Amino acid sequence: MAKETIIQTVLSNGLQVRLKPHHHQRTINLGLYIGHGSQHEDYESNGIAHYIEHVIFNPNHMPAHVRSLLNDLMDAGVSYEAYTSKEYTRFVVNCRPDLLERALHLLSIIASSKQTSVDVIEHERSIILHEHSMAFSSSNVLKELLDNAMWGDHSVGLFVIGRKENISRFDRDAIEQRLQQNYVADRMTLVALGPIDFASFSDIVERYFGAWETQPSRTLDLPIQTEPRVIALPTSSQRIDLLFAYPGASFLSHDRHAMDLLADALGGGLKSRLFLELRERQQLAYLVHAYTVTYGVGGYIAFKVNCEQKDMERVYQTIGEELEKIKQDGVSESELGRVKAARTTALFGVLENSSQHLQIMGRRAILGDNFFVDVETRSIDAVSREDIARAAREIFVPENVAIVGLGPKQESLLQLI
Repeated sequence: MAKETIIQTVLSNGLQVRLKPHHHQRTINLGLYIGHGSQHEDYESNGIAHYIEHVIFNPNHMPAHVRSLLNDLMDAGVSYEAYTSKEYTRFVVNCRPDLLERALHLLSIIASSKQTSVDVIEHERSIILHEHSMAFSSSNVLKELLDNAMWGDHSVGLFVIGRKENISRFDRDAIEQRLQQNYVADRMTLVALGPIDFASFSDIVERYFGAWETQPSRTLDLPIQTEPRVIALPTSSQRIDLLFAYPGASFLSHDRHAMDLLADALGGGLKSRLFLELRERQQLAYLVHAYTVTYGVGGYIAFKVNCEQKDMERVYQTIGEELEKIKQDGVSESELGRVKAARTTALFGVLENSSQHLQIMGRRAILGDNFFVDVETRSIDAVSREDIARAAREIFVPENVAIVGLGPKQESLLQLI
């Protein structure tokens, strides 16, 4: 594998620039990451980061010359998308190398806009309310519900799309104030991946981004408070989705890799403990999965099972028994070798998926870190059986469990614990 290189610089206005040359690619991936997501909101402002993304992303709201530039680029095959997460908002453009300068110009115009209109805000309000209804009528909301069950209405426990009451009342003043505070150079990171010469790239970046002003007043990161609780979404179905989680390592913690491997050993594939026990031996569930969720301020290890409602207590008890076993005995050498190999293979796959690669690079950059596959694989390889056992003992504390159930009633979930 060729040695990975990241070239990084900081413009005089504070904008971070990170370039990872991939000369074998035929396309360029550009991502502008803004350190503004639902993590930077409180209960009353929850949803405003996502609202802002809608307002400035929609081509129909752009000035005529910007809309013309975007349309020309899309006609030339350029893809353009925006996304709001807990930790950031991102704008991504994928293009051919000959369109690099025009693509950077587009990103600079869109993200530097600080003014909007009442008409634009009202137009997007209707769309976002539809999106809110759709989000809360599907199982896709379960992951964020588990965040909320773990952290409540603090920091990353808030929903990205926001509270319906907030969406209904955000006005022009609130949105433009947030734009002024957060869409500034020193809260942004420009990430690029592909066949790019750094000297010419940096000249273009300076031309389009160098004149941006920074802003000393900004939204501060809010503290995280862990308060595990139980959330039920009762339905008439006899099948349920049961999710539960235990607080663990944050994204930048040295213990993150041990937590990842612990989750993989328990429920990360066809040879994982919970798959073999719940599906193959006891036939209690079709879907059983363990995974980790990590943010810069905290994280957890989670379990998701789809089963019959009548089997819920037995499923929960079986998983609890497996957690106790791994707390006592850890993992075997063969288990550890298997989950390490699977993690490493998945990491190698990132190098072949430029969109995923850019997403990981951008998130790492927002958190003040870099992403190198070889560094990650060395960190994974360094995890020992003792690290896994220690992580299990520290994480799987029964009193710390947060639970979400789609199907059962609240009292049924409370009986589990």
